[in-house]
Amino acid sequence: MRVIAQRLNELEIACLLVAAPFLLFPSTLSVPALLILLLPWLARWRAIGRPTVRTPMDIPILCLLLMLPVSLWASALPEVSLPKLLGIVLGVAFFYGVVNSAESARGVWGWAALLIAFGVGISCLSLIGTDWIAHKVLPLGPIYGRLPRLIHNITSSPGGGFHPNQVGGALALVLPLSLATCLAVWGSNPGIALVTTPAVKRGGWKAWARLLLSRKTSSLLATLSLILTAGVLILTQSRSAYIGVASGLIVLAISRNRWFLLSVPSLAVSALARAWSVGAESFLDSMLMLDVTGTAVGRFEVWQRALYMIQDFPYTGIGLNMFPYVGDALYPYFLSGPNAKVPHAHNNFLQVAVDLGIPGLVAYLALLTTFCVCAWRVYRGSQSRSIRLLTVGLFSGMLAHQVYGLTDAIKLGAPPGFILWIMLGLMAALYNLQARSAPSPTPARDTGGE
Repeated sequence: MRVIAQRLNELEIACLLVAAPFLLFPSTLSVPALLILLLPWLARWRAIGRPTVRTPMDIPILCLLLMLPVSLWASALPEVSLPKLLGIVLGVAFFYGVVNSAESARGVWGWAALLIAFGVGISCLSLIGTDWIAHKVLPLGPIYGRLPRLIHNITSSPGGGFHPNQVGGALALVLPLSLATCLAVWGSNPGIALVTTPAVKRGGWKAWARLLLSRKTSSLLATLSLILTAGVLILTQSRSAYIGVASGLIVLAISRNRWFLLSVPSLAVSALARAWSVGAESFLDSMLMLDVTGTAVGRFEVWQRALYMIQDFPYTGIGLNMFPYVGDALYPYFLSGPNAKVPHAHNNFLQVAVDLGIPGLVAYLALLTTFCVCAWRVYRGSQSRSIRLLTVGLFSGMLAHQVYGLTDAIKLGAPPGFILWIMLGLMAALYNLQARSAPSPTPARDTGGE
């Protein structure tokens, strides 16, 4: 049964890779792609009596999935909402794909390496397909002028490319994890299965595999990935991403040395002093200024419209991806204009409540809370330095993304969103791995009442 389960796990990863393009970019083949995702679940249920490994995050995910048909029913344009619904389904499939396949340290680090590879891929695509905004925070105009533009007309933005703030939000998830992986690889005894392969004979493909997975090569690749991801993040000039990544890196630093706790009040005092010197409104303008929401007042107007939508559609939401259409039709903007087409609520939590209603927001918050509890228990209970670093890296990346999401948003179901689900799955896999390795309590000995 164990061998059968392992083969089914391998089949699930293959099914994910086959179905992902048809769900990220919906077409007539999206329905067969959904059926492909179900195949390993049904086969595993038939072979070993359960469709998937159980995790502490199952109930919040189930509640979130139950809101998807409700949101689709409430949507005025189901064809606009359907792509985001399929994106969420794909993300959940990735979550359970990670949980079912990462049943060992080797599997966990394999998915972590894949996450870093996704960050490298996003960085490379961003360099040739982003609508850069010059002189936003840093004078990087000459650098933008030297970057080739090879990707066009793939988004609905005026330039047809990736928005730098969306790129920054996606990289905020990966950058702290990439740094934590570098620290683990650079350590004296990383204990990472990917870089501790067994000895193989010289010559042939096995020698090349050993060279690729050696500690020196892994260190080099991890370092290059970190440099590329950090460089592209700087190029985005996304204030929200900068603040989010800074928050995540502070947590990562505190986990290494408690003296970094002193940086938190220092930064708070610096921010208050800056706000006092330039005025609260000017300070908020410099932090929140972004395109159609050009000032802090404009951002507050967008948040106010999101709250109106939540008040009017508290149980069902307005439907996935319907924010720009419902906003212009029912809640016109005075500062941005009646046809502003503001793409989202510029706040992750408000966006989830707008899309899926208050029940969906409660499920999302429960999912994040469970993630934090699992991270704390794994970090406190693990004796492995590398696993602790991986746990802190995952937590810091999630924190960076959620802090970014206080003033910006990546919608649930958007193409980069599956990275978030992989991180959730990795944390659940780490929790299950530690639960299986924990020693069982010794039953009390019966003394016969003596």
